[in-house]
Amino acid sequence: MKIRSLYLLLVLVFLTIVSCKKDDDGVVFVPPQNLSEIFVQDEAKLQAYFETHFYNYEEFANPQPGFDYKIVIDTIAGANSDKISLKNSPSFGFNSVEVNSSNFGTVKEESIAHKIYYIIARQGVGASPTFADSTYVQYEGSLLDGSIFDSSSAPVWFDLTTNIPGFSQGITSLKAGGDFIENGDGTITVNDFGIGAIFMPSALAYYSNSGNSGIPAYSPLVFKLNLVAVSEIDHDRDGIPSYMEDLNGNGNLSDDNTDIDTENSTQRFLPNYVDSDDDGDGKLTRDEIIINEDGTIEFPDADGDGVPDYLDKDTK
Repeated sequence: MKIRSLYLLLVLVFLTIVSCKKDDDGVVFVPPQNLSEIFVQDEAKLQAYFETHFYNYEEFANPQPGFDYKIVIDTIAGANSDKISLKNSPSFGFNSVEVNSSNFGTVKEESIAHKIYYIIARQGVGASPTFADSTYVQYEGSLLDGSIFDSSSAPVWFDLTTNIPGFSQGITSLKAGGDFIENGDGTITVNDFGIGAIFMPSALAYYSNSGNSGIPAYSPLVFKLNLVAVSEIDHDRDGIPSYMEDLNGNGNLSDDNTDIDTENSTQRFLPNYVDSDDDGDGKLTRDEIIINEDGTIEFPDADGDGVPDYLDKDTK
């Protein structure tokens, strides 16, 4: 489960110093390379990969008895010279995510839109997750050369807020499977789940954090995914699903903190999605919203200033 544990470590590393070397004067700290430089390099690597590789689309289009419904990616060469490349596949697409250099401690301040590419081998029949949901997923993570650094032989639950951005954002392109079916022997079957692969630049993975679990610095990554099930999460149980607490819409819940000024004085620092009183006015968020019987949510604005009560510390 390195896509989770490594990311938690990465946050701390990127906010300090990522790499260092020694000389006669002691330790010299070396900041990560600039985001714009790595962006160009990663994009070139990914495009070359897409042009020279294909996946077993023919098996998915006409599945034969015994087909295991696993994505296999191979090089376009020899007997496979006539295959359709990933780049030209009808199931190939991408999502864009804005990346800020402040996440990595680079010298140059930059903000660059990065693409998460994907292949949908089989779209599921259920719901698509948001970047803040919990997903029941089987996965395999590898480098562009095919070296596997992590995998799960059976589906596992992932809280996507704890995963690397490329994973939590990329998996939203898939849909989950159908209903859980009890088999009578203690096992459960889910049919028609989503099957795909996502391809991400290093800025949406581990960037310069080298030496961890066989992932070199500045490595674009590939994840093959089976998205079995999705569960919406309300981390602080305030009645607002966590994905709705992304106020600036950047897919990062950690930088949405309405009462940060108040929290600075108490050293709490709770982003809204894990804060049961988002505006710090002493009244719980759950008591400042209206949850209807059908699950829809209303956000009253008592003083009509355009700021809903649960985010406005001037209203109680």
